[in-house]
Amino acid sequence: MRLLPLCSLILATALLAGCEQPTPPPANVPLADAAHPAAPPAADPASAVLEASRRFASLRSFHAEMTLHGAQAGQVVRSGMDFVAPDRYRLETPAGVQTIIGDTFFLQAAGRMQQVPLPAGTLEQWRSPLPSEARLQDLRVEDGGPADIDGTATRVYRIDGPAGSGETLQYWIGGDGLPRQIQRDGFNKQQPYRITLRYSRLNDPTLQVPPPGDAASPVLNGDL
Repeated sequence: MRLLPLCSLILATALLAGCEQPTPPPANVPLADAAHPAAPPAADPASAVLEASRRFASLRSFHAEMTLHGAQAGQVVRSGMDFVAPDRYRLETPAGVQTIIGDTFFLQAAGRMQQVPLPAGTLEQWRSPLPSEARLQDLRVEDGGPADIDGTATRVYRIDGPAGSGETLQYWIGGDGLPRQIQRDGFNKQQPYRITLRYSRLNDPTLQVPPPGDAASPVLNGDL
């Protein structure tokens, strides 16, 4: 299952400035109320998850709030991310604002900026963090019922990882078929972790990711 390369990059930038103080994992998301009726149950939960993945991949822009519990024992890393198609990302981390354009990560630290090439496929999961159909073939997807995310009615879908992995994925999908939150629980070197991504500003035309100042020109050759 996915999301680890994404959070490894976030963790690397966060460690430049240090992590936050320990806090407990977030409480369960409340059920949807009468004012915000839940999306209807899907006939096939796996198909609902896959369709959400396809819809999400077609978004022109979005904002994500990311929380990583267990990056180190008892610590929490929080960051935000803006995406603007086709390939611009703006990360707000404890180390400051970082920018990704194309396959180049503009890492800002200690008053300096470095251009770091990203491994192939690193950004693919950011555009489509839900599992591919092949990954769901041997896994059971369960409909967990209605839930409310920041006033938006959703349904929760739960996927248990391969036997013995200790991993669980949960997806909160809105009535429009788009994910509003993704949560992964698992273990890394015997240390439990929880990754939560909460999405907003889907297809917001006002969302922008400006180039990272002087460092952008040599890489993009004036194409901005």
